[in-house]
Amino acid sequence: MCGLDTLVFRHGSCQIYWMKIIRDTPAQLIVENNPVWLAIFITVFGLVFVAVGLSMLVSEPGMGLAMSAGGLAMTVGFNMIFVRRAQLILDRERNLVELRRRGWLGYSSRTWALDALDRAIVQTSRSGGSDTHRAAFVIGRGMDAGTYPLTWVYSSGRGAERAEQAINGWLDSHRPTA
Repeated sequence: MCGLDTLVFRHGSCQIYWMKIIRDTPAQLIVENNPVWLAIFITVFGLVFVAVGLSMLVSEPGMGLAMSAGGLAMTVGFNMIFVRRAQLILDRERNLVELRRRGWLGYSSRTWALDALDRAIVQTSRSGGSDTHRAAFVIGRGMDAGTYPLTWVYSSGRGAERAEQAINGWLDSHRPTA
């Protein structure tokens, strides 16, 4: 493990995720997914193709140019698709649940009443014999009732579980008792 569960090496593969509790007070909980390491990994991976392409320019200009352009396009395209910051804000004073997302293609924000939030869950996707996860929350009442993921991308590791525990713990510790 390398630092705050951001980069994990397991079975020879690199698993990158970032889920962090920014604020946890009785009045407010902020959970953030900021995939900085994913952006760095995608950029370095794409720039390797650019570098190989540039080194081929002298011997095979067409292939070198194609390889460099492909590496650059892959770097920009994958960053645009996969790198999005997500932030979930639970605010007791404003009775508000706010989900903010920011990426290369823009910013979005959705809000719900805090009293409509039932719980957080972990969604799991099984592919190729391994499981990946993402945190989601359940709005139980109102016209927007349903399950909403914090991030669009599934990832390995414990980030989704930590977010679920933090959200449910915050909700349970601050709900009125019957």
